[in-house]
Amino acid sequence: MHWTYEILDDDSDLRQGDILEPTEEMSNLFKKFLPYFTHEKYLGFLILTQSCDMVRRKDRGNKCNASHISLSAIRSLQEVISDSYQERFGFLAPGIYAQHMKKSVRDLAERLINQNENALGLFYLHEDGDSGITVHSVATLRVAISFRAAEHYHTLKKARVGRLSKEFRPKLGWMVGNLFSRVGVTDWKEISEEEEQNIEEMIIKDILSFNREEPIWLERKLFKKMLKKQPDFCTLQPPEQEKIINDFLPTPPKDRIIEIITKTVKDVSPKIQDNTLEIIKQRLVNNDQFEAQMRKFVKHQ
Repeated sequence: MHWTYEILDDDSDLRQGDILEPTEEMSNLFKKFLPYFTHEKYLGFLILTQSCDMVRRKDRGNKCNASHISLSAIRSLQEVISDSYQERFGFLAPGIYAQHMKKSVRDLAERLINQNENALGLFYLHEDGDSGITVHSVATLRVAISFRAAEHYHTLKKARVGRLSKEFRPKLGWMVGNLFSRVGVTDWKEISEEEEQNIEEMIIKDILSFNREEPIWLERKLFKKMLKKQPDFCTLQPPEQEKIINDFLPTPPKDRIIEIITKTVKDVSPKIQDNTLEIIKQRLVNNDQFEAQMRKFVKHQ
């Protein structure tokens, strides 16, 4: 089980941070009152009501203090990025983003997975099948649904499949309440250091890449030009898209300069052997000083 969740005790009362799956009973409940939430894009629901208000008390006939129990809809994070927050992520197509937004998008994704992005109202839920989260997901805190506790407590409890850990439940409560204080939680960088691999970087790459090996960053003008030439671009498979992108991308300055240098050498010394010319070319490709100067040149363009 992932460290952001804890083992669920089936007999325990409902708690803030409990994860519910869309069972048949839940679906029937939504069909009756809120049919919109039967859509397949809603992967589950996260309980937002405070735990203390959902404790069932004997002196209240085994009922809780809360009159209503609030839920937040859970959706795939990649679907949210490609649907509701295209502008914020510089989204152009699945796994393809605006080049000029690369830093801000990566910073946003980093804040998001570390539960430090409050403006969007998204609570990150890491992929963990044991807790009912099958893909990188978010609870959309701005989309809240309420059901009467007295009537539907047992239906919600039967739909429960996971629970946030003790560390993350207060963070959820803080984000919901939008309080002016912070609840410290384990940062992905700390786990990365312990496991000696950049887990945070891997997750961000996984989230942003959709069904690609890694995300692609393009200038918007180039992307629009490409769409004009290839209107069905977004419906093509990633390998086909990447081939089109490569055809449209200008040759990198370093590669152009190396081609100019090798051509000049060939002009000056026509008898030079091709394998010698290839060695010169590879030396330039792997030359650190040349690379450093090219970076400075590109940066000042």
